[in-house]
Amino acid sequence: MNFLLKITVPFIFIIFVSCSAQEKNKKEVFKISYKAETRGSFIIIHFKDSSLVLKSTSADKSVVLSNAEVINIYNIVSKIKLSEIGALIAPSNERYRDAALTGSFIILKNDTSYTSSNFDHGNPPKELQELYNILQKYLK
Repeated sequence: MNFLLKITVPFIFIIFVSCSAQEKNKKEVFKISYKAETRGSFIIIHFKDSSLVLKSTSADKSVVLSNAEVINIYNIVSKIKLSEIGALIAPSNERYRDAALTGSFIILKNDTSYTSSNFDHGNPPKELQELYNILQKYLK
C-alpha cells in the first residue's frame, strides 16, 4: 500500500502540472483569424479553442484539432512578436494587380487584437509563414 502511494502521488502531481501548463497556454491565445480576399473570391480561416473553420467561395470545412495540434499552434504564435506584425513587409506584391488575394492575420491574445500588414495569399511575411503553413496543413 505504501509503495502504491509513493508511485501514485508523483504521477498525479505530474498530470496536474502538465494540465495546468496546457490550460495556461490555452488562455494566452483566444482566437486567430486569417482572411484573404479579392474581387469575387475570399478565404476565411478561424481558429478558436480546438476548432479550425474554413469558409471560402469554393468550400466550407470544419476540423476539430487534437490537443497536440492546439499546443503546436500556441507554440508557433508564442514565437511571433505580435506587437510588430502590423509593420511586417510582404515578400511580394501580386495583390496590387489582382494576381493574388490580399491576406492578413488578426490574432486576439489576452483581449488585445493584433492585425498584420497585408500580404499576398500564400506568401506571408517570413515571421507569419510557419503559422500560415500549419493552419493550411491542419485543414487538409
